[in-house]
Amino acid sequence: MSHETNIADLLAPMQRKTLFVAISHAVASLSDMELYVAEHLAYMNALEAEGRLWASGPFVQEGVLVGDGLTILSVATIEEAQRAMEAEPLIKHGLRRFDLRKWELREGRMTITLNASTSSYRL
Repeated sequence: MSHETNIADLLAPMQRKTLFVAISHAVASLSDMELYVAEHLAYMNALEAEGRLWASGPFVQEGVLVGDGLTILSVATIEEAQRAMEAEPLIKHGLRRFDLRKWELREGRMTITLNASTSSYRL
């Protein structure tokens, strides 16, 4: 088997889901952002409810309350991802900036345990 054939065989069954990844960067202090945090959270929850937000959250750094964050959008085009990020309240008010990239999910594992009888879950 050739090297190229082996690679093609390995790629063939992969999900290859196109997503868009935004890395956001704080450009203002926490005190400047506090006024818009509730609006930010409501906006992100709405994106999630619409099925456009795949995952999002901050990078955790010891002693840093407001740092960089990661948002993964499940939308059709990079233009739609751009519009979604530009409408995010902290970005819209000039308190954060972002870099956006097209990304393809190929590998990974997600396990969720749902206990319907108790409405509990474990990630």
